Amino acid sequence: MATTVNPQDEHYFCLDGGGSRSRARLVDFDGRAFAEAAGGPCNPSINFEGAIASIADLWRQCCAAIGWREDSYNGVVFAAGVAGAYIEEGRRTFLAALPPFARFCAMSDGYAALIGAGAGAPCSLIIIGTGVAGHRLFANGWSIQRDAWGWLAGDRGSGSWMGQKALRHCLAAFDGVTPQDGLSRAVLSAIGGVEKLRAGWMRDLGPGRLAAFAPIVLERADAGDASAQRIRTRAVELLAATIGVIADEGQPVFAAGGLVPPLRALLVKKASRPIIEPKGDAMTGCWLVASGRAPEERALLFGQTVEETS
Repeated sequence: MATTVNPQDEHYFCLDGGGSRSRARLVDFDGRAFAEAAGGPCNPSINFEGAIASIADLWRQCCAAIGWREDSYNGVVFAAGVAGAYIEEGRRTFLAALPPFARFCAMSDGYAALIGAGAGAPCSLIIIGTGVAGHRLFANGWSIQRDAWGWLAGDRGSGSWMGQKALRHCLAAFDGVTPQDGLSRAVLSAIGGVEKLRAGWMRDLGPGRLAAFAPIVLERADAGDASAQRIRTRAVELLAATIGVIADEGQPVFAAGGLVPPLRALLVKKASRPIIEPKGDAMTGCWLVASGRAPEERALLFGQTVEETS
C-alpha cells in the first residue's frame, strides 16, 4: 500500500486529541484510511508542548506506515479535534506551532466526536467516561456543549464522579460514620489498605485515579450492594438529565465512552429514549468537517439561543 499513495493528492491527517491519549488517521478525500497511529496525551490547553510533541509522534508513525518522508506536508490537511479549539485565541496559538501543512481545520474534541457520531447530520451525543460531555448539532449548523466542567465542578454521573462518591463512602465507613459494606471494603482494597492511605495515597488525586473506582461501583451494584446501587442510580439520573437538555424528539441520541455499555440499559429506561452507537468516531468527524461534508464548529454562547442565530 505504501507505493500506491501519492503525497501530492489531497489527504487528511485527522487527530483525536485527548487528555490521556491521542489517535490519528491519514485518509484521502473519500475517507479511505491509509495509516493509523496512537500516542500519548494531546490537550494543548493543559500541556501545550506535550500536545505538539504528541502530534509530531503521530505524524511520524503515519508517515512510516506508508513510506512517506516526515516533511511530506504538501497536499495534507491537518484536521484536529482538541480541547478548547473553538476558542479563537487558543486555536491561533496552537496552529501557529504546527508544521507547515497545506491547510488547517481545528475544532473541539467534543464537536469532532459529535460530527462523527451522526455522520454530519443534526443529532445529540453524550460522552460518558472519566468525564461527561453532552453535545448537540442543530439543523442550521450551530452546536451546544453541556457539562464537561471537570471533576471538581461537573462531569456529573461520570467515572470520576462515581469514584469520588465511592471514595467518600469508603472513608466514612473507615471513620465509623457509616457501616462497613462490600463497596467500602472493595475500595479500600483497591487503594492498598489503610497503610497506603496513611502514607499519602490521596496526594495528587485526580479524575483518572477516581474513575478507576467506577468499575468497582458497578460491580458491587450488580452484586446487590445498596450503597453502590445508590451511587449508580444517581449517576444515571444525572446523565439522563443531561440527555434531556441536549436531546430533540426528532433527532437520534448517540452515546460514546467506556461507561456506556454497563449503563446503557438503565440510561435508556431513565431517559425514555433509545441511546444508540455512534456511526463514526472523532477522527471521522474531523475528516467530514475538513472535507466540507459537515459544518465547521459554531458554538452557541451560554445564554444564547439557536433562534438568535437564524
